[in-house]
Amino acid sequence: MLSPKSLIILLICIIIILGIYIYRTPPIAPSYRSLTSSSKTCLESYDRHIFHKISFHSSMVHVTGPVMINYWIQNKTGFELGGPSHFTWAPLGVYEAALRLDVTNFAANTLWESNLKDNSDFVWKNHSKGKQYVRDAVDLKGIPSEFYDFVLASHVLEHIANPFKALLEWIRILKPNGVLLIILPLKTVTFDHKRDVVRLEHLIEDYQKQTTEADLSHLDEILRLHDLGIDQAAGNLEAFKARSLKNLENRGLHQHVYDQELLYYMFMCLNLDVKLQKIWDNNNLIIGQKR
Repeated sequence: MLSPKSLIILLICIIIILGIYIYRTPPIAPSYRSLTSSSKTCLESYDRHIFHKISFHSSMVHVTGPVMINYWIQNKTGFELGGPSHFTWAPLGVYEAALRLDVTNFAANTLWESNLKDNSDFVWKNHSKGKQYVRDAVDLKGIPSEFYDFVLASHVLEHIANPFKALLEWIRILKPNGVLLIILPLKTVTFDHKRDVVRLEHLIEDYQKQTTEADLSHLDEILRLHDLGIDQAAGNLEAFKARSLKNLENRGLHQHVYDQELLYYMFMCLNLDVKLQKIWDNNNLIIGQKR
């Protein structure tokens, strides 16, 4: 019979083993499979009635518990759009966990970064983590196909006029079974709270029409419904409008508004297996795996 001291030691060992298992296990199982095993997406032949046979339910979205993504990142090679992200990926330990991480921004000088140099070192906490590129999110020219284990984008997709074009480019650089991790704003607590979530059909139409990043078709809606009381950095309406008219240069506009249901169907459309949907603070997180 074990002594009390031995029982305590055994209990501690069990707790440690369980902690390691939970940390290294994917955050959700099983995944939600896409509609078809083929490489064809819904962009070529979208039929709402067929497509929505796989139903989204709010219970798929986790709203409690810690955000655990290291399983997808640890000791792997990744690529980030719009990085580094000091308020999302950084607190989650992504930059320390990744073996290598290349990043890109759409221009050398943006509203968020300045003096970036293409093909320079990406340095995080005085350590080189990978390469810094200057590429548009919809055209990652020179970035090799099927090279990365994971791709990150935090508060990027909402700034893009043709999101499906961007997503296809991000998927292109992913290895088979690689994962796409995307964070977008939670509508209800941001300056977009008065706007409607965009319809999937509209985004498909943007792709089919080859909408460019110069598009300002949503500007009137944005100027009417954007809550400047929350977005104080944008200034008054006159200043915000002046900045918005130069959106191709600064990419400050939120072109579309998203929620978890829309993100789910977008990933299904692109044949990504949804691994996790999570809401925390003012963020929507979705993780999808490439086939």
